[in-house]
Amino acid sequence: MASNHLFRLGKIKSEGQLLAALQHNKRTPQSMRHALANVDVTRTQLNYSLANNDTPEQIARYAKVQMLRAGIEKPRKDCVRAVEVLFSLPTDRHQQNTKPFFTSCFNWTQQNFAGELLSFDVHLDESAPHAHALILPLINGKMQGSDMVGGIGNMNRLRDRFHLDVASHYGLSRSESNRLTLSDKQAIEQQVLARLKGDPAMQSSVWACVRNAIHNDPLPYAQMLSINMPLAKQPIVMH
Repeated sequence: MASNHLFRLGKIKSEGQLLAALQHNKRTPQSMRHALANVDVTRTQLNYSLANNDTPEQIARYAKVQMLRAGIEKPRKDCVRAVEVLFSLPTDRHQQNTKPFFTSCFNWTQQNFAGELLSFDVHLDESAPHAHALILPLINGKMQGSDMVGGIGNMNRLRDRFHLDVASHYGLSRSESNRLTLSDKQAIEQQVLARLKGDPAMQSSVWACVRNAIHNDPLPYAQMLSINMPLAKQPIVMH
């Protein structure tokens, strides 16, 4: 039977958020001190990168230098410093070899996004196998992250293309997250926040950003926290 997958875009709007995302994706000691309870540290050694094994600090510094070379010394306050693309498999795929899927995701990212791929990290130490791609949206000398992400129409277009080009070839079906009713979404959001009460993540400097992301799309966090969702057809998603 086909299983649901997750494909999602996100915006990173500050140097601090970019560094924090890189530290999380690279599983640095700083990020692990504030890791969510669902991270299985005995499996962290199974994580791997398909692009750029430099340190988070080196990658963040490189991104800043590229912006400076383009003459962008003081970007606007709403400037998107990086675009993050998330690819996730169902939880039961841990028992399979997932590298071919994530390699396909890596190649698809390079083919379908302008800008420069800063990193591509695969995580096998959480509930569902998933990967984070971070892209510097510097195109023709300008930061164009907002245009890359676009609105719901662009997101649906990319989701459809990814399903056709990649996901469908691995027996995966489309996520049903966009069919959630408002009441379902609010109920799941409250369950996620209740589960996170007292979690170190709430003390993080990026909590405001995470809190907003939970509000906009609580399903990945519900899956990450192994929350059973009272839906007839549950999408399997991951943060």
